[in-house]
Amino acid sequence: MAIITIKQGTEDGYLIKTGSTYPPTTLGIGGNTSVLAYGAENWYPAPTYCITRSYLRFDTSVIPSGVVIARAKLWLRLYNKDNADGFNVQLQLYRDTGDWGTLDTGDWGCGDTQIATKNYADLPAIGSWFSIDIPVNQINKGGITAFEIRGDHESGTAPTGINSVSLYSADNSGSEPYLEIEYLLPGTGAMLLMFLG
Repeated sequence: MAIITIKQGTEDGYLIKTGSTYPPTTLGIGGNTSVLAYGAENWYPAPTYCITRSYLRFDTSVIPSGVVIARAKLWLRLYNKDNADGFNVQLQLYRDTGDWGTLDTGDWGCGDTQIATKNYADLPAIGSWFSIDIPVNQINKGGITAFEIRGDHESGTAPTGINSVSLYSADNSGSEPYLEIEYLLPGTGAMLLMFLG
């Protein structure tokens, strides 16, 4: 078995919807490039509602050809978390079967397949790393593997405060999101996967 680590480039970012009613509808690009965020908030001066989603992409073409991927994990470092209304906002990871490329407002909703979740209660202490298991068939060995991160409270009860999670972005050297891919060399894959399964 071998492991390869693929770091997110600085093209990552987040999109934000804002408005005076909930759910908000005015879409824009997030201005703080040092963090990625997801969740639902009510900013001061109230009511200024917002919903955020974050976007990651990895060049998974660097995975050696012909190998069998045994495991894949997305690693993220927690910057901050808030739960003012007890929404316990869940991280929902969506795979973009294309490539959102340069982030713009047209990428909202590009994640077309939900592949994993992380519950708010399972997040670590601020400043700590955590991982999310990625189904191996969601890794594009021939090019880019791209993701959209959403929260699970984008409608329903309007927030009265901040209910969001912030992650370190690729602009923070040493804290950038990364994929950890464990793979098997050609000819060893099927037998070892049967043993591990």
